[in-house]
Amino acid sequence: MAVSPIGHSGYNYFPAAAAAPAQGVSAATPPDKPELHPKECKTCAARRYVDQSSDSSVSFQTPTKLSPGEAALAVAAHEYEHVVHNREKAQREGLVAHSTVTISYGVCPECGRIYVAGGKTETHFTPKQELPDLNLGNNINTFA
Repeated sequence: MAVSPIGHSGYNYFPAAAAAPAQGVSAATPPDKPELHPKECKTCAARRYVDQSSDSSVSFQTPTKLSPGEAALAVAAHEYEHVVHNREKAQREGLVAHSTVTISYGVCPECGRIYVAGGKTETHFTPKQELPDLNLGNNINTFA
């Protein structure tokens, strides 16, 4: 199976299983080596995600445990909920919403793993710009 990276349709990357095996190289993560499969530390096990905003209609109203693999997607989806709510608010009030979402990461002080530390949505509201009269400037009178 070939996987093309986004924006580079002319190049194909093949999974390592399709390549010829290297001499003297074993599996990438042997199951008999527990040091390669670290257990979750107490800090990571206690990590919970909760919404800090005043918007009670979004997710994470109660502290929620997320695995490291699902945290980035869940936090991004949560922040997108704020973007949608702000856009709806702007439409109701005749404004335009300009939102910026930032996902922050941290390093666990106990085990050194990188984790999603949280997200932040900043929204600025501006008045809608009125379109000028489209008939102005269509007719030009010239005299020589």
